[in-house]
Amino acid sequence: MPFWAVRPLIVPLAAFVALASVWLSARVWLRIAAEYKRHAADEAEKEVLLAGRQAALDRWKRKVADRPDDLEMARWLECDRKALMEEAMGFYRLKRQDVLAHAFIEAPATPSYSRARIEDGPWRYSKYKILLFLLTKDGVRQLTVHLDFQKATFRSRARTNYRYDAFTSVQVAETDNGENVFELTLTNGDPIKVKVTDPPTEVTQKEDKNPQGASQVTLGTAGLGNALHVLEGVAAEGKEWIAFERQREKVPLAEMSEAVNAIFA
Repeated sequence: MPFWAVRPLIVPLAAFVALASVWLSARVWLRIAAEYKRHAADEAEKEVLLAGRQAALDRWKRKVADRPDDLEMARWLECDRKALMEEAMGFYRLKRQDVLAHAFIEAPATPSYSRARIEDGPWRYSKYKILLFLLTKDGVRQLTVHLDFQKATFRSRARTNYRYDAFTSVQVAETDNGENVFELTLTNGDPIKVKVTDPPTEVTQKEDKNPQGASQVTLGTAGLGNALHVLEGVAAEGKEWIAFERQREKVPLAEMSEAVNAIFA
C-alpha cells in the first residue's frame, strides 16, 4: 500500500493518543493540586487547633500558677491543727500541762466537698471534719469542727466530754462499699462514727492506678494511726495507760543513752 494512503490514518490516531495523554496528565495534575490544597487546609486547621489548645493550656497555667503543691497543703493542714489545738485549749480553759496526750482525726466533711490527689499521694479535701481528743487527768475532751480548707475557717463546733471508764471500744471498719469508718463506742449514748475515707467510685477505679493504696495513704495522713494508738490504749487500760505509755517511752530513751555512752566511753 502506498505511504500516502496510510498517512491519513496515522494523523487521527496520533491526535487521539496525544489528546488522551493530555487528558490523563490533566487528571493527574488536578489530583495533585487537590491533594496540595487539602494538605494546606489540613495544616491550617491543625495550626488553628494547636493555637487554641496552647491558649487553653496557657490560661490553665495562669489559673493554677499560685496553687500549692501537696507538701505545702500538708503544712497548711498542720497549721490548722495547731490553730485548732489553741482554740480547744481556750474553750476548755486548759494549760499545756493539763493535756496528758492528744490525737487528731481528719475526714471529708459531708455532704458536699471536692477532692484531689497527686500520684501516690493522699486525698486532699476542700472541706474537712476534724476531731480533736484531749486527754486530761479528769477525762477526755473532744472538739469536733468543720474546716473550710480553701477559706481557712472553722465552723460548726461541737464539744463532748466523757470519762476514761466510758470507753467501750475503738475501731476502724471498712464497709461493704469500701469506705473506712472510725467508730468510738461509749457505755452510754450513741457511738461516734466518722467516715474517714470515701468508697472507690467507678471513675477512681478506672483512672486511679491504685485506689486501695490511696485509701491507705489517706488513712495514714488523717492522724488515724496515732488516734487509734491513744484511744485503744485508754479503752484497754483506762487512765493508767497514760502513765504506762510514758514509762514505755522512757525505756528506748534510756537504752539509746546507754548506747551513746558506751560508744564514747
